[in-house]
Parts: sequence; structure tokens; C-alpha cells
Amino acid sequence: MSKNGNKQQKSKSVTVVKSNKKANIAVAIVVGIAALFLIAVAVLSFVRVDPMDGFKRPERYEFYNLGSSQQMSTNDSEQSKIRNAMGDMDFSVMNAILQWNWDYSYNFVRNGKGKKIEMNAEAVSEIGASNSAYMVEYVYKPVTIVDGKINYKTAQSLEVDGETVYFDRLKVLIGDTDDGVGEIYLYPYIYERVHNQAADDGEAYASYRVTAIKVRANTTKTYKALANLAKANANG
Repeated sequence: MSKNGNKQQKSKSVTVVKSNKKANIAVAIVVGIAALFLIAVAVLSFVRVDPMDGFKRPERYEFYNLGSSQQMSTNDSEQSKIRNAMGDMDFSVMNAILQWNWDYSYNFVRNGKGKKIEMNAEAVSEIGASNSAYMVEYVYKPVTIVDGKINYKTAQSLEVDGETVYFDRLKVLIGDTDDGVGEIYLYPYIYERVHNQAADDGEAYASYRVTAIKVRANTTKTYKALANLAKANANG
């Protein structure tokens, strides 16, 4: 009896030890996963995306107030304010994920069938500020055109959906995303192709096409800065 009793007691002791080990391992796994999750959240909170990072600094900015087709005159100080404002649309990856926004790349605007929506030169020239969106136009050094052919080495370029877009002007429409991650629309184009109907007997003008680009952005600070600039300019 005593032998059997000892064996039974020892067996129970081993069972308890094994159970404790399993429990400790489970707790360690849960704690480890929680720690990794917190680290990932912290890292993604510090990783920021700048929607205008793909564009070089232009020679100047042209600024259009809400609902106005008239370019606002700006001095050097105001040009600096516009440049700072345009660099203030970044957002954290974590902030975007929490709003279920996963794509931070430049994308062409497409229709329901996935086909690019192309605009002709006249449509591009008519793009401007709306009653709810300011427009800032980036003005670069004009591209070189010889015998009707563009020297693309003299143009700005951007990779969008696997294609290279060339331009020397960029229209940016900026509404207020209200502290969230929304979208802004970009219209890169070559000035001569849009505004010179006489070149090439108008052939280049007639055939020229531009597709808008959309990209994620948090415009809250930028929108406020542009509103303050417009107000100060009007009062001055």
C-alpha cells in the first residue's frame, strides 16, 4: 500500500509541475505577443508619410484663394509660407491604418472599369480652386521643346502606377481633411502643351492628354495655413 501510495503521490506531483509549466509558457506567449504589438504600434506611429515627397522644390508657387480664378500676388515671405504649408501634409502610418487607409502611393484617377480618366488640354487649363479647396501650382523651369519634340531630360518626372509622368507644372487642389487622412488631387502637365495652341499647327495641343493623380494626405494644418495667408493677403 505504501509503495502504491508513494507512486500515486509522485505522479500527482509531476502532473502539477507540468500544468504550471504549460500555464507559464502560455502567459509568456501572450505577454510576448502583446509586447510585439505595442512595439509595432510605436514604430508605425513614428513612421510618417509625406504625400509631396516625390516633388522637387519649384521655382515659385502660384496660389489661388477659394473660389477664385485669379492668382494671388505673393512676396518672398509669402512664398516661404506656402512652401512650409505644402510640406505639412504628412501623417503617421499608424494613424492611416486606424482609418483603414493602406495605400500611400501615387495613383492615377480611374473609372469604374479601371481605365485612366484622361483630360484634354482645355480641361487641364480650367482646373482651379473651388469653393472648398485652395489651389497651389508648382512652377518649374519650362521643358525644352525642339521641332515640336520634348526633351524629357529637362522635365520633372514622377512614377505613377508603373508609368513615368513628365511635367513642368503641377496643380495641387487642397481641401480640409479635418484632422484625418484623406486625399488630395494632383495635375502634372507641360505648360506649352496646354497653353500654346499655335505650336505644331495645334496638333500637339489637340492630342495632349493628362490624367489626374490622387494621394493620401492630412491637409488640416496646410489648409489652415493657406486660409491664414489668404486672409492676411486680402487685408493687406
